[in-house]
Amino acid sequence: MKRTSKKSGLLAASLLLSLSALAACGGNDGNNGSSAAGSPSASGSAASGTAQKLSVAYWGAEYATAQRVEQTYKEIFDEYKSRTGTEVEFTFIPDNNYRTWMVTQQAAGSMPEVVLTRMAWVWEDYAKEQVYDLTPYLEKESPYNPGQPWKDTFLPSFYKDSINPANGILNSVPAYTAMIRILYNKELFAQAGIDKAPTTWPEFIEACEKLQAAGITPMAMSGQSNSHMSWPLTSIFGQLDEQLRKQMDVDGDNLVIKNELARATDLGLIDYAKYPFRDGLELFKQFSQYWNKDFNGIDEKTAQQLWLTGKAAMVMLNSADLTLVEDMEGRSFEYGGMPIPIITKAQFPEAMEKSVVLGGAANESWAVSTTAKGAKLDASIDLIQYLTSPEIEGKLASDLSLLPTINNADLPEKLKGFVLQNEDIRRANYTGPATIKEFSDFLVKSLQLYLGGSVDIDKLTSEWNAEWTKGMASAKTTNDWTEANNYGIKK
Repeated sequence: MKRTSKKSGLLAASLLLSLSALAACGGNDGNNGSSAAGSPSASGSAASGTAQKLSVAYWGAEYATAQRVEQTYKEIFDEYKSRTGTEVEFTFIPDNNYRTWMVTQQAAGSMPEVVLTRMAWVWEDYAKEQVYDLTPYLEKESPYNPGQPWKDTFLPSFYKDSINPANGILNSVPAYTAMIRILYNKELFAQAGIDKAPTTWPEFIEACEKLQAAGITPMAMSGQSNSHMSWPLTSIFGQLDEQLRKQMDVDGDNLVIKNELARATDLGLIDYAKYPFRDGLELFKQFSQYWNKDFNGIDEKTAQQLWLTGKAAMVMLNSADLTLVEDMEGRSFEYGGMPIPIITKAQFPEAMEKSVVLGGAANESWAVSTTAKGAKLDASIDLIQYLTSPEIEGKLASDLSLLPTINNADLPEKLKGFVLQNEDIRRANYTGPATIKEFSDFLVKSLQLYLGGSVDIDKLTSEWNAEWTKGMASAKTTNDWTEANNYGIKK
């Protein structure tokens, strides 16, 4: 694809989205006696006399420009007001301050009625009685996506991911998702004699060697970025851990969530000094020799610019950051996309020989604060039903490249390649902040030392084991997970 102007051209990558068919489950009623009596009619507009004024909290542009995000939501809320009469005040907080701001507002009792949040946060907030249990509302029909219970409009994997493992209820609904792919510069590939994208790990390393031999930096990476450090590791671990997961998956749903990880930790199943973790870390370090030499000194945006300006052949990119590609002035090279390459059984006999999808999981979600009472609670529920409708999720995909979490939203052409093709989803989260934030933060700092040669594999895995065990001990205390209560696992 050639591109010389700001608005011409769309992503030519064949990007892939994995969706799993997992059963949804219900929960108890935590709505403090409020009902959905003020919900809109099936026509999609609020019942007469229910118009309210609501405030919505949203964090700053993590995946797209702040201006584009604000403009898109302004259009959404203006249309919502024209339909329902409810006015929405959009509170836009910089992403690096958002969680601190949330906690401060909660302490003051002034949290906006509707909040964009994350799973780990909302589960904490429910324990502090700061958000509602949405389960009763999800059993009913959404007026903006009628014909079935609201819960059944979500893709099953997103609904499953949203269930609070401590109590089995839903405190929020999935807002959107994104996918990660390797984008590659086809012109630089051709210069190095590479005529197609590699699919297996050996082919991938061979391509990196050819690029390096041609004087081209194969991969733009940031050692400061949690994303750049955790994304490849997540896929590597996920390709190698199938046998381990079978031991950890107590409820048999083929997903290993946090309380199952806590149990596995107590049983000694998670040991970073052993397979698949040690082997995966060694593979990751071998891969790092093909990165830009200053990877530990640059941030993620700088790494992206190396690729966008043709100074590196490949980069790992979140699908929501496709706006960076679309808005890149003067970019003239053709590019494509590919998943993390497949680790083969010739390398590791227990490898699945499937790539593991990065992203495509529930994380960003909509919750309703307990500051919403009576008619405002009903209006808040109505608003997030609107925000999770086919119309709005389709608009977010078109305008912000955010992938829908529901099963009937239209995708723009640039995202239609997000379909299942010989891949698996991430089934255990060993690296992300949703599991143990402190461990995730430690991962980045320790990997900088490991990849830079200051720490060997033995010291790294020993430190990871200690940090992981400490984090899981805290999680068990917070959630009252013990062997006696089966770590809260429902089987």
